[in-house]
Amino acid sequence: MKVATILGSPRRDSASTVIAEKVVTGLGPGVSEKKFVLNEMNVRGCQGCGSCKGKTETCVLTDDMIKVLGAAADCDLLILTSPIYIGEITGQAKLFVDRTYSWFKPDFILNAHASRLAPGKKAILLFTQGNPEKDFYLKTVHANYAAYFGNHGFKVLDHPAHVPADPKGAAEAVGAHARDILDRLVTL
Repeated sequence: MKVATILGSPRRDSASTVIAEKVVTGLGPGVSEKKFVLNEMNVRGCQGCGSCKGKTETCVLTDDMIKVLGAAADCDLLILTSPIYIGEITGQAKLFVDRTYSWFKPDFILNAHASRLAPGKKAILLFTQGNPEKDFYLKTVHANYAAYFGNHGFKVLDHPAHVPADPKGAAEAVGAHARDILDRLVTL
C-alpha cells in the first residue's frame, strides 16, 4: 500500500503528527510511505492562473508542492493532518488543499467525474483541536474537507480528534485516536 502523509502542523511533535505516525506504523508491513512536512518545504499558494484547466493538466508552479501533489495523486491512502488554528486548518495544510485544484478537470463544475485522479483512493483527514468544547470547530471543518476530497473520488475517513491540553490526557487521546482510525480504516 502506498501512503502519502502530509503533515500540516508547524510543530514537528504536534498531536496530529504523532497520531499519523502511529497510524502508519499500525498499518503493518508492505506499506510504502512518502512523508511531507509542509512547514519545512518551499511551497506557494495557488496563483489562480487557470493553466491547469487549459494549457496543462498539472499545476505549473515548480516548487516543492509538485512532489507532494504527485505522491498524493499516486497513493492508495492519503493522510492529511493539521491542528485547528483560529477555526480552520493551518495555512500550510490549506496551501496543499488549494493546490489540489489542479486535480480537477477543466469542465469539473458540470462533469459528474470531475477529478483527474483514479478512483478508489482512501483519505484520512486527521485534524486536531484542544478547545475544551470538543466539537467547537471540528464538525464544520471536517464536513467541508471531507466533501472536498470526496469530490476527488476519495473514500474519506473523517476523524475529528479532540486532544486535551494536559500532557497525560493528550498522550492517552493520541493513542486512542490512532487505534480508532486503524479500526475504522478496515471498514472504509
